[in-house]
Amino acid sequence: MKHRPGWPGKKEGDPAHDRIAACLATDIQSVPQKAKWVLDEIAAVQNGDVTSWEMGMNAYMLKVGGKITEIIPVYEETGEEAISVPTDEFRDALEAWYALISQSRD
Repeated sequence: MKHRPGWPGKKEGDPAHDRIAACLATDIQSVPQKAKWVLDEIAAVQNGDVTSWEMGMNAYMLKVGGKITEIIPVYEETGEEAISVPTDEFRDALEAWYALISQSRD
């Protein structure tokens, strides 16, 4: 079964929410271990254990800060701009995605 990213408060057609969903679907995919790992890294930033965290993935690079997370396209050819979202919002979306993909495996 294919999943589509969604979370409480997701706004259809919102560019930031669309980018979060694209990042979850293309980069985290349906891999619970990867989602958990990224959640742990976000927690480390938000708890003050580290000041920031970056990870390049398939389509996007994440730059996680305590308040703001940047989702940056890896390939310039896509014509996409970098988008900044509140780190809490990205974390909430990822937590919902993790819960969904942990329930069933494709």
